[in-house]
Amino acid sequence: MGRKPKPPDLFLVLDFGGSLTKVIYMGKNGEPTVLCMEPEVIGVPAASVDAYERLSLDMGEALPQDRAWVKVDESYYAVGYLAAKRFHGNAGLSQLKYERAYPKTLAAIWVAATSLGLGNRFKVALAALLPPGEYENASRLEAMIASGLERFETPDGTLRVKLTHFDCKPEGAGIYLMRTQSEGMALKRKTCAVVMLGYRNASVLVSERGQVGKRVTSSFGFVRLVEMVDSRTSGLDTGRLARAIALGGEQPSPKLLQPLLQSVTREGRKEEMAALTNAIVECRPEYALALRSWLREVLPRDLDEVILSGGTADYLKRDLEEHFAGVDVIWHGVELPPNLRDAELGNRISDAYGMYLYFQSIVGQSLVESLRESTEVATSA
Repeated sequence: MGRKPKPPDLFLVLDFGGSLTKVIYMGKNGEPTVLCMEPEVIGVPAASVDAYERLSLDMGEALPQDRAWVKVDESYYAVGYLAAKRFHGNAGLSQLKYERAYPKTLAAIWVAATSLGLGNRFKVALAALLPPGEYENASRLEAMIASGLERFETPDGTLRVKLTHFDCKPEGAGIYLMRTQSEGMALKRKTCAVVMLGYRNASVLVSERGQVGKRVTSSFGFVRLVEMVDSRTSGLDTGRLARAIALGGEQPSPKLLQPLLQSVTREGRKEEMAALTNAIVECRPEYALALRSWLREVLPRDLDEVILSGGTADYLKRDLEEHFAGVDVIWHGVELPPNLRDAELGNRISDAYGMYLYFQSIVGQSLVESLRESTEVATSA
């Protein structure tokens, strides 16, 4: 019998969301671990990175995910919190996700490898989710990542990483693949849709008798509502505004909106609060109707089952259940394990976790067994 191939040292899945880059990687005990990073990424001069590193030595060191930068070829990129707060990067909502996914992936791999103590040379198995409209770019993204991993610079020095496995699926595929496992042949007799409603995009996968034949992406993500509200107010911070609207649910919360107000007078803040509250109350149904109109256009009329997921789906739960009256509605479609449940993150990692389980079944159980064995050895030493 031949020897079993050595499993990769790092196993992770990335979901490049418009509000968060969501990463699930296999921890030291073989269990899934969540890593979230801000979506910002920006190219920066080498001198700026050097200056930041010198300041870090003098003023204390942040967590790896909050000080991530990478250098590939001759280009430096700040990623996540560092890009947003230090270098004024933006979330790039008007750009293709896969173009910005390249430096985000390298940074996420460095952060995960740091937490696992993998050093500067290791092997990685990687899966990613892209909007259905960008899925055709999967092979290009794979080539970019494989090439960049061969040698790239990080705050901890040069990393040389070999990509052993790569898989890319359209958003919603993680949830759909888990549904196929639980339903089996029953799903092959249905017309089923997975509707992913995120911050940037609204995406749809349609399966007819077990075969996914339609993939559609639109810009009807939650950011559309935020932009509508922002256009009727006085130039608020859109990131903070989005969080306040989302957490407030159907009725705007004065407690959540209060920190957004900019006026320095009591009367001015009162007027500002009224204007902001009215804008949310007026824009919410307008946004919901536009989204429902798009769904009506892209989904088949003979739909048997719809799986709804994403943070925006939870926000519009009542509207969506009303829209899909008469259709079997499944929420999120994936049961998250206790260690991945987070009150604020909610079910926004359901798709990534579904992809994690699917990808693990493809790569095999050898990695899980290897990690558990190494953890037991380290514990007993």
